[in-house]
Amino acid sequence: METHTTNAAETTIEMQEQPNESSDTSVKKVKISDYGYSQAGLHQGDATSLTAHLGYIKEGHIVDEGFSEHENLLGKKKVAASIQEKEHEKIKLESEKQTVDEVKIPAAKNLVEETKEEIQQVKINIAEDRIKSDFQPMRYYTYLTLTILLSIYLIFFYASAINSAFFRNAQSLLANAGTDITMLLDSIFDPKGIFKPNASLIFTYFGAFLFFSIGLLPHGILTSENKNRKLYAGLLIAGAFLADAALAYKIDKGIHDLKIMAGVPDADWKFYLSINFYLVLLFGFCAYLVWGQMYEMVIKEKSKKNTDIKADIIINGLKDTMKEQKQELQQLEVRVKQLEAEIDIIKQQLEKLKKDLETAMVNPDELARNLASFYKGWRQFLMGSSEFENQRKECEAAYNGFISNLFIKVPQSLN
Repeated sequence: METHTTNAAETTIEMQEQPNESSDTSVKKVKISDYGYSQAGLHQGDATSLTAHLGYIKEGHIVDEGFSEHENLLGKKKVAASIQEKEHEKIKLESEKQTVDEVKIPAAKNLVEETKEEIQQVKINIAEDRIKSDFQPMRYYTYLTLTILLSIYLIFFYASAINSAFFRNAQSLLANAGTDITMLLDSIFDPKGIFKPNASLIFTYFGAFLFFSIGLLPHGILTSENKNRKLYAGLLIAGAFLADAALAYKIDKGIHDLKIMAGVPDADWKFYLSINFYLVLLFGFCAYLVWGQMYEMVIKEKSKKNTDIKADIIINGLKDTMKEQKQELQQLEVRVKQLEAEIDIIKQQLEKLKKDLETAMVNPDELARNLASFYKGWRQFLMGSSEFENQRKECEAAYNGFISNLFIKVPQSLN
């Protein structure tokens, strides 16, 4: 007890000679446990003084005698580098936010307003009958004539193909072929069959119109407002191709069977290596694609004849443009919100880093040990006399509260 009292007296003299810790920014190296004991004696175990001294240790003003200045400096440099990096990131984000806020958003709003003015101008031109038609009769009637001829061709093509695939009588053809047997075996279609009155013609021509209708459906879907119209149209076109391929296979298989019946060797037949298979696709599916393009050109050219339709096309185009511009504007506004949130986060990180720089210690583990060692000395003084029972409880609560706020969890070494 006398030794501790002597230490307390010596420390009292030392503290009187040194500046107060709250105003001194230098580092004081002491033996933490003994220093805690002496300060408890100096302040008679006052809980407020304990909290103040714990704060000095946390801020790095009081450290253990084994404290390394070099390691502390490296730690501070590391924190300072992190601060600089965050500052650069913050400046970059603020610059981007300023660009979006002051340049891109106003530009996008101006584009929306300009598009609105263009729409209004078109409406004024309609009212004043100043919109001229781009309709060209020669082009229109050329497209129309070709579309009609292709329509007739496709109807007869599919009728002949269906008749050759499903209703051609192989035995009758071979019996009546005569000297034309070679030509018959290389014939993809049987044109005569679609003009001979019989019950099968009902299915032949209705089937041809079915194929023709399948080819017409994608064009109707593409002009609808369905958001998946391109997907549906693509599926229908793929379906038409598969139907044409199946028909081509059926026709080529029929020719192969005719050759076998006629005694012509055809053992290596494979439909995907047969020219007949691809000819049916060429004259069927490819012709259908050409017909579809011609049909679209007729519709577009005819729409130019009516100035109201032309005006609607222009207005709808401008509305689509304005819709895209508004979506871009919304994206820019969302980006501003994101940038603001990111800047706020960086500001919080900077505040924490600056606080860490001000209170930098060697590492958190050493800080925890120093705090625990200091309190161990402080509590040792309080345990020396029963008259400090109240101070001991207050100090215990103060220490636990300080540690909880600093580390979330009280070090187990004192429990």
